[in-house]
Amino acid sequence: MSTYKIVVPENASPMDMPRIEVTGARITRDIRYSNAHAVCLLDVYLPEAGDGPFPTLIFMHGGAFVGGDKGDMQSAVVMDGLNRGYAIVSVEQRLIAQGGYFPYPIFDFKAAIRYLRTHAAELHLDETRFVTAGTSAGGYHAVMAAATQDIPAFENLSMGCAEASSNVAACIGFFGVYDLIMQSQFSHDLPIGGMMPDGSPVFDFAAMFLGADPRERPGLAYFADPTNFVTSKMPPTLIQAGTADEVVPTPASVAIAEKISAICGADRVKLTLLEGATHGDQRFNEPENQDVIFAWLDATLALK
Repeated sequence: MSTYKIVVPENASPMDMPRIEVTGARITRDIRYSNAHAVCLLDVYLPEAGDGPFPTLIFMHGGAFVGGDKGDMQSAVVMDGLNRGYAIVSVEQRLIAQGGYFPYPIFDFKAAIRYLRTHAAELHLDETRFVTAGTSAGGYHAVMAAATQDIPAFENLSMGCAEASSNVAACIGFFGVYDLIMQSQFSHDLPIGGMMPDGSPVFDFAAMFLGADPRERPGLAYFADPTNFVTSKMPPTLIQAGTADEVVPTPASVAIAEKISAICGADRVKLTLLEGATHGDQRFNEPENQDVIFAWLDATLALK
């Protein structure tokens, strides 16, 4: 059985997230999925036994587009998949400090998917059952990558494995950032001052990611909102959020779920709102919610 624990590194800075240490799994770390940037690495976790090919959760961490990494605690929300016959892949992408403004991290994520599909046999992955997943800013990337399938403008094939598809069978967004205009306004309404580089009293990470205030550049923000790219091709989607989220506006999760339902039908999307849950609440990782997640995945991927 696979288990994990959360560890705070020695001499960790206030900005460092606790790490996740997984036991009872076969782990290959720091696989380079592209030579486009030094941070283009991923980790593969396989169940303790079996040859696969395993249905695969391709996870992107959050961190307001400026922090977090593939080895931190955020992937705990999907790690129980190892006990349920799933492989887990944790992907690193460019953050803002590495030039990771919109849309470059989406290019990174899709390059990782193409790499995994190209090397699926040797990695024991089922390329027909790839699922994107992510928390917060990573939830944005997971849903955005799925919503923009087959749109060339959201893919940089020069990053490698150009012959492979980056399409996925399903996607999961956990308390994600979706509507950047709504996110920017939400951030400005929060009393979390002193975090902007210029000393202004808000940390508007949506504006940092877009490179402009989304409220002042709605035309640009339109192209960064996955809600605007939902078509009948949208894969089955699970959206989870907390009703007391203090970092990301819960109505953005509701809005994208409603858009998918309106265009694709109610059976294409499942929205789970955890009453009273805050951003990154431990309740997302609890067994009761894990059963919800994997029951939906098993049914969606026709595993049981």
